[in-house]
Amino acid sequence: MINVHLSGDIVRCPDISAIKKRLQEVKDRHRICQYGYMEDTCQAWQQSQLNWQQTIKNMNCGRCLLAGCDLCPGHLKVKERGTIKKSYKIDSTVYRKMRSSAHYLIKESKKTLFILLTFPKFKRKVKANELNQYFSKFMENLRKNYDCGGYVAARERGDKNGRFHYHLVISIPFVPFTELNNTWCHTISDICYASPNALTHNPKTLFIKNPVKALRYLCKYLSKCKGQNSDSRIVFISNNIIQPPKKYYEPLDTILKGYKSIFIQQTSDYTTSFRITDAKEFMRFCNNFLYPFFELSSDNKTDLYSFPEDSS
Repeated sequence: MINVHLSGDIVRCPDISAIKKRLQEVKDRHRICQYGYMEDTCQAWQQSQLNWQQTIKNMNCGRCLLAGCDLCPGHLKVKERGTIKKSYKIDSTVYRKMRSSAHYLIKESKKTLFILLTFPKFKRKVKANELNQYFSKFMENLRKNYDCGGYVAARERGDKNGRFHYHLVISIPFVPFTELNNTWCHTISDICYASPNALTHNPKTLFIKNPVKALRYLCKYLSKCKGQNSDSRIVFISNNIIQPPKKYYEPLDTILKGYKSIFIQQTSDYTTSFRITDAKEFMRFCNNFLYPFFELSSDNKTDLYSFPEDSS
């Protein structure tokens, strides 16, 4: 089984859907419920059958009907686990999702901007999940009023000063840089003082026309967030650009034949990841295989651009 990601990663792994199907057949054969209990020995289910049979004579209840109610011990355990505090992490799976979505955004959008959202001096103490709420408000504003076509963002905590900021890749028509900055400052005005540099950019991102080079450049920034743990959300991707992996059932050699600089990594006991590391080879791989496979456009007119410092 091979999963192909738009980020360029090719992951050889077991066919999880087939494994789940076989496991379900085993559970059905041995009358095991969705929570892993043997129905014939589950006291809750047997007692319920006894009570129902005493109420309704000659009733045959069949498979367990307690799933989803508090009479089921398995359901009660799930409810208890639901109260456990959530933890968010950018692992390899999430990172591939970010890269694939960003690649799609850069490849298919007319204009893509790479910016950094920072928080000026705070007026009061603010928790990370509250910062996310202001970020969501800002993105909703861009979607409604500035024709935002999609975005990928990651929240990072600075190593030196410990201040939070957001790396953001966004598809948006040209808007004066000062206007975007003022919009961001207005969004966070309840918690931060205004600043002319709250929303910044890197001049090196100006007019990078090759989507593969642009992707590699921005991944340098996104990778800073990889491995971070948090009790609040740290990755944000608009639903319209999410690109899940596609399954490929032919031999792996048919994909990678003729390409050089292939990096192979054993990511677990069951999966192996393949990636083309040479920029030119990866560009050829994208045009010859990856873009047709994901049914993307063949033109290369996409720009990753930034606004000049003196935009007004």
